[in-house]
Amino acid sequence: MKIRQLIECTLDIAQPVSEISAVISAVISAIPDVESRAEVLRKIDGEIVAALLALEETKEEAVNDGGDGRT
Repeated sequence: MKIRQLIECTLDIAQPVSEISAVISAVISAIPDVESRAEVLRKIDGEIVAALLALEETKEEAVNDGGDGRT
């Protein structure tokens, strides 16, 4: 049997930045080791960079296809 700590949350998508920040803070505060916290934040940073690159690529493709790049 595994013992797990879980966080359940409901997010107000009308305020995405503050809501996502609160979730990240809650998760980070549950990790006791400072280096592990830093590693999680680095991985989140990598995921954000990848998502931004994908978004920019999609936007470029839409502009090249005659759209205005908005989703």
